[in-house]
Amino acid sequence: MNIELKTAAAYIRVSTDNQTELSPDSQIKEIRKYAKQHGYIVPNEYIFRDDGISGRRAEKRPEFIRMIAIAKQKPAPFCAVLLWKFSRFARNQEESIFYKGMLSRNNVEVKSISEPILDGPFGSLIERIIEWFDEFYSINLSGEVKRGMTERVERGGAVSIPAFGYDIVDKKYVVNPETAPIVRQIYADYLSGMGALQIAHKLNDLGVRTTRGNLWENRTVDYILRNPVYIGKIRWNPNGRTRRNYDDPNIMIVDGQHEPIIDEDSFNKVQAVYEVNQKRHARYAHDTGKKYMYMLHGLVKCSDCGASLSMSAKGQGLQCIRYAKGQCKASHYISLNKINEKVIRYIDVAFSTGVFDLVVKPTATQQETSQIDVEALIEKELKKYARIKEAFEAGIYTVEELRESRELIDERINALQKQAVKPRQSQDALRRKIIEQNKDAVQTLRDPSVSEQAKNDLLRSFVDKIVFDRENSRISVRFYI
Repeated sequence: MNIELKTAAAYIRVSTDNQTELSPDSQIKEIRKYAKQHGYIVPNEYIFRDDGISGRRAEKRPEFIRMIAIAKQKPAPFCAVLLWKFSRFARNQEESIFYKGMLSRNNVEVKSISEPILDGPFGSLIERIIEWFDEFYSINLSGEVKRGMTERVERGGAVSIPAFGYDIVDKKYVVNPETAPIVRQIYADYLSGMGALQIAHKLNDLGVRTTRGNLWENRTVDYILRNPVYIGKIRWNPNGRTRRNYDDPNIMIVDGQHEPIIDEDSFNKVQAVYEVNQKRHARYAHDTGKKYMYMLHGLVKCSDCGASLSMSAKGQGLQCIRYAKGQCKASHYISLNKINEKVIRYIDVAFSTGVFDLVVKPTATQQETSQIDVEALIEKELKKYARIKEAFEAGIYTVEELRESRELIDERINALQKQAVKPRQSQDALRRKIIEQNKDAVQTLRDPSVSEQAKNDLLRSFVDKIVFDRENSRISVRFYI
């Protein structure tokens, strides 16, 4: 008598926290054996596999989500999902019940080949008990894993995905020769005056992506600037994610076993600049601007020691911050009104004559100032052609998707090639450009109706620094573009 074969799907999941479970290939072998004995066929296209992923959250398992989406079709292309154990389906009882109910409404069963369940209400009760036990095991195992990870951190080992600039080999950070120079460039750019958002734009323009393959944001740049992993440390919060709260008392920072990418002096300088920038851009700075904000805030430097001049205790002038602490021998006090006028007159004369000191800061189009290899990025884009062709031949891409992908790669390559060959403009041309861009600056700086914050933002858009020499009662202003 011929037995009508039913189509089934197989879901395979192997987590990283259990070394005793069957391998993916073994799970598939056992599922096919069960299917043959019970009148099912399991086509290759309906084998769904998530490797090294926890079963606690469904949305973090892409193949599981794809399987559910296919099973929801009307009619469903398979009538059962075969598992090695129910724990492969989920270790969260609430999600397990939700997705099993969703499948059941479309006449798709979920079967464990190693945990046979009796028909009827008693069988359903046994299934709920198994799900509860799986969830309890997962929660208990999570605590054991956390303790193990904490012990590894205490020994200086790595416990998470590699930080940008590193790979993980034998559970230790190893410097990545391609991305480590980008980390050094990020630190150099930040110390040269570029903000986190500017750096993010630069990296995105060059086609550089984060460790997870995402576009850069100011917060991802901030994370790199604040991460002590780059000076050979390991930072770990055993109670969960830090979420950029670096003052969390639960955070552990220990000496790592890996090679630093950044020297401690540069790292400490970046932290100091970061703190200043955070205070400057804090929300309350705008609310108390009349008391604390002034036009030249953060721009004026001492000619003797190079430190910044800040508002004096009386709030009527500027003084070298190191002199106030006894670290600079020369007082550089000057009244705010006096130095404001000096700076405005200096800018007026500089723009009228076209004679001024100008520094060209690194940009994404100036290859000679960057440690990022544009040619290597172009080569990386070219290699994508082969992968796209393979995907097309495997039936993953349609002809239209193939064409769109090739066009996108062509655009990226053309942009990179332009950046690699674009010549630098002459200093005279750059001076004319900065004058044209800021032709109304003097008028704005003299306008009493414009806020001190707005004037400060305007100056920061083209003034690199202002040096005050009290002995000669003279200032010098260096512009940038």
